[in-house]
Amino acid sequence: MGATSLFFIQNGIQKLAGTSPMVEMFRELGYPDWARFAVGCVELAGAVLMALPRLTLYGASLLSVLMLGAVLTEFSAGHGFEAVLAGQWLVVVLVTAGVRYRVLSRKRTKENGMRQ
Repeated sequence: MGATSLFFIQNGIQKLAGTSPMVEMFRELGYPDWARFAVGCVELAGAVLMALPRLTLYGASLLSVLMLGAVLTEFSAGHGFEAVLAGQWLVVVLVTAGVRYRVLSRKRTKENGMRQ
């Protein structure tokens, strides 16, 4: 989770800072500047949530929605390779969300069993 969080923190900061590659990418995809800021904020929020064990599921879920949008955007723009890259991160955050959900479900089941 740490490496994934760092990746999204780094990407979010680049978007908010307005680095040339990020500005060019959003313009090429037809998005206004405010969309870059919004995506950067969501990336940072998701990364911070993922880094906190109690909130990992929420961060991974947030980033899953964001990365699904990235995959669809890249495919619709005809950027197959970029869509695959975004798809890889989508898989990473979905697996993280699934594992965290399973851990939390087992914990709740165990706690409910002890209460009875």
